[in-house]
Amino acid sequence: MKNKLLLLFVVFCAGRAAAQFSAGNTAEYQVGNLPFEKPDDLTTFYNKLNLSYQWQDWRGAIKLERFQRPRNDKDYTELTQRSLRYTRGKFDAALGNFYEILGRGLLLRSYEVPGTLLENPGQRIRYGFYRDLDGALLKYQSNRLDLKFLHGKPLLNSFPPNAESKLRRRHLLDGFESTLRPVSNWALGGAYLRDHFESKLKEYGSLSLSGNLPHNIQIYSEYAERLGGRNKRFDLSDGSSHAFYAAANFVAGPFGMSAEYKDYNDFFLEYNDPPPLIKEHPYAVLNRSTHLLEPNNETGWQAEIFLNSTKGHTAVLNWTRADSRPFQKNNRFEEWFAEIGYPLGEQMTLKTFFDRSDDELRFEKDRSAGGLYLEREWPRQFGTTLDLEYQTFVRDFKPPHRVKNYVATVTVSKAPKLSAGVIWERTTDPLLTDKATTPRVETAPRHWLGYTLGYQFSNHYLVNLFFLGYN
Repeated sequence: MKNKLLLLFVVFCAGRAAAQFSAGNTAEYQVGNLPFEKPDDLTTFYNKLNLSYQWQDWRGAIKLERFQRPRNDKDYTELTQRSLRYTRGKFDAALGNFYEILGRGLLLRSYEVPGTLLENPGQRIRYGFYRDLDGALLKYQSNRLDLKFLHGKPLLNSFPPNAESKLRRRHLLDGFESTLRPVSNWALGGAYLRDHFESKLKEYGSLSLSGNLPHNIQIYSEYAERLGGRNKRFDLSDGSSHAFYAAANFVAGPFGMSAEYKDYNDFFLEYNDPPPLIKEHPYAVLNRSTHLLEPNNETGWQAEIFLNSTKGHTAVLNWTRADSRPFQKNNRFEEWFAEIGYPLGEQMTLKTFFDRSDDELRFEKDRSAGGLYLEREWPRQFGTTLDLEYQTFVRDFKPPHRVKNYVATVTVSKAPKLSAGVIWERTTDPLLTDKATTPRVETAPRHWLGYTLGYQFSNHYLVNLFFLGYN
């Protein structure tokens, strides 16, 4: 490979010094830069330290994050989380930073994606991937009744830790949720949320119903809306601020199926996260073209059928469709996905997939993808995996351009400590082949070649090395 190189060095360690004390640390050192950016040998370092201590019913925890690069105007060392929690019997209370959800996230959802980092695209600053609340939480849970009270400021993780607090936590929320189970296997819930933002007050409410029907059918439905103003009660028109979600699941032995429906309008609250109803894929070419939910105006559904036999055979069929109008023009996303897995003897397993989709909002039409994943076990705890993927679609620009993407990965492992792999990718996508620094449009295919090496010293210490070269 030629031109710029990227070196990524990741260290993760987690240990427990005593029964009540635990510590975890993630460190990432990077050398190199993005394509077409200077300097080529940019160096950055990120470190995240988590400490917690538990004594009887009490638990305290802190998170410390640090980022360094040659231009120290972007450096930071911040205590990004601190919390104190008390749990006893049916009661749970928290002060400081905590994670919580109301219903299925139509009104509020906070979360953390462990081991994953975000990078601010404008400032090129890395930080942990989480969205929490800073305040107070009180919960009561029993067989028939659950109660939840919260007060706090949600984190908007589009801003790095060294940004001003008024940008990262500009909302102040007061929330309440109750869930009543009058009969076995049925629950009726309700939630209220009040948002103080820039001297303005907004109020939201939601109702939910869940239960088990005969023949192993589970259902869930939730409706949320903004209270007051011109909003009408239980209005699903484009003139109201609302979010509606419904789901049904059925399982019978090795066979199962699920169906979901969504109707969201004017409901991007910055701290909520409604179910997207978009299938999550483990395959690289499909993750490149992930559809982004548009809570301000999107309707759609997702249906899936799956099979898991006792002999190891698996099958998944998924159909997803979403219609959104972010710019007063209807944009449709539609995807058909099929995956089949079957064992080839006792030591080998093969998975194949095929995907057919269109995404008008991303200017990607006539999109097809397919691939196979082969896993083999060898004597002396050795193992190998082979992943081959291909994708093609029309980039709907003027003029239209046929894009072809390729991915090939080979991994060798020696359980339980060592793993090594080679990754090759190729694309003809003009969004990736063109150099923004030149007046002409480059169309020559772009290649990436990466190498990975991982070693797990013990259950608490893991080191990963990743090297990437590109032309």
